[in-house]
Order: sequence, then structure tokens, then C-alpha cells
Amino acid sequence: MSITDTLAPAASHPDVFAALIADESFNFRSFPFDDRQVTGAQIGEVFGAHPISDFVIIQQLESLELETLRPTELADLRKSVRFFVIRGDATYTFIVDGLTMVWPKKTITGKAVKMLTNKDEDDIEVLLEREDRPDKVIGDDDDIQLAADGVEKLKTRYAKTTVTIIVEGTPHKWDKKKISYAEVVTLEVSDYEHHPDITYSVNFTNGPHNRPEGDLAKGESVKVRDGMIFSVSETGQS
Repeated sequence: MSITDTLAPAASHPDVFAALIADESFNFRSFPFDDRQVTGAQIGEVFGAHPISDFVIIQQLESLELETLRPTELADLRKSVRFFVIRGDATYTFIVDGLTMVWPKKTITGKAVKMLTNKDEDDIEVLLEREDRPDKVIGDDDDIQLAADGVEKLKTRYAKTTVTIIVEGTPHKWDKKKISYAEVVTLEVSDYEHHPDITYSVNFTNGPHNRPEGDLAKGESVKVRDGMIFSVSETGQS
């Protein structure tokens, strides 16, 4: 959920302020408060964190930076755009695009980093900055270790990777993160768009680890990886 989705009082209830709260799953829910200033304990209590000492409360500011919120500390619902209530007893600091973040887990996924920076898009990738080696690209499902010595520095950028996919035995360069049913069929049947009444069966193997093989239905897309293999066969009139 974007930071622009929040935190002014509801138009029909000018004295009610909303706080968006989630756990590490990023499934935000809106909770009303009758005061624009709330304590960390109030955030935890409304979210069901009992006992509060077993949880870490984190506020996300308008800058997107993350800060811990102590149980007695006040947060301004006009300035703190989102909150996280996560079971834990410590926090780990990391930096993304120059923004200081804290997280109460020893690891965080690439996708979570993208969501924290409002860049959860397929054409954005996360890189782990390294001094002695080239920066490492972090996949959406890859874990970043936060508990190691030092502060991990990350950055985001538009993905530059070009992969080779195989369609009916023919290699094709592909510079997008995903490919659609229509795009696969067109690589094999160049005039596909002129014959929309003909249907095709599209299957793939050697796909991404969360979906290594399967069928691609009309209107559907799938993430690609280098060496992914597609088969396309005509099934008849639609």
C-alpha cells in the first residue's frame, strides 16, 4: 500500500485519524484513533500484541525511513505513515538508497525491501552493495542477512538483465521480467495478432524456482529466467 493512501482524518469524521498497521507479512489494516498522537503501546494494543514486551513497534515516516517506537513514545499520525508490529526483541539496521531502516528480524527478503521503499514492481531490482566484489542482485524471494557485522547497504534500480528464452527450439533475447501468453505465441507465430480466433497451448519448463514448470493461459504472464523453455502448439479455433 502506498504512503499516499493514508493518514489524514476521514472526511466524514474530521476527528478520527487512521493508522495503517501490519506485521512482517505487509498485510496492512486500518485502525481508527480519536487523537492524532498515539503511543507505541496503543499501536500494539489495537493490533493485538500481548504482551507488548514481546513485540517491536516500528513506524515508517513520510521519508520512508523506519524507526522503532517505544511503548511510551508518541507518534504523530500526520507524519508516521505506516506501522509494523512484529514479534521480536531486537532490531537490525540497514540502509536502502540512503534511507536508514530498522527491522526486528535477522533476515529480510528482496521483495520486502522493495515494498518498504514503494518500489514493488517487476522492473525494479535490489542490489547488495559490496566493497571487494561486484554488487549482488537480490531476488524477490532471496533473504538478506541483517544480523552480520556491519550495516548492510542496499540500493534499487531498474533491472538491466537480458535473458535468453527458448521457444520451440529457437533462442530469443528477452529484456523484460515477465512474458505474456500473447508474447510467447507471437515469438513462434509472427502473425498471431491477425488470427485471434486460433488458440494455442503454451507450456514451459526450467522456469523460476517458485514456478519451474506449468501452462500459460491466454491473458496470463509468467516471470522469466535465463534458459527458460517454452513450447507452443495450435489447439484449434476458439
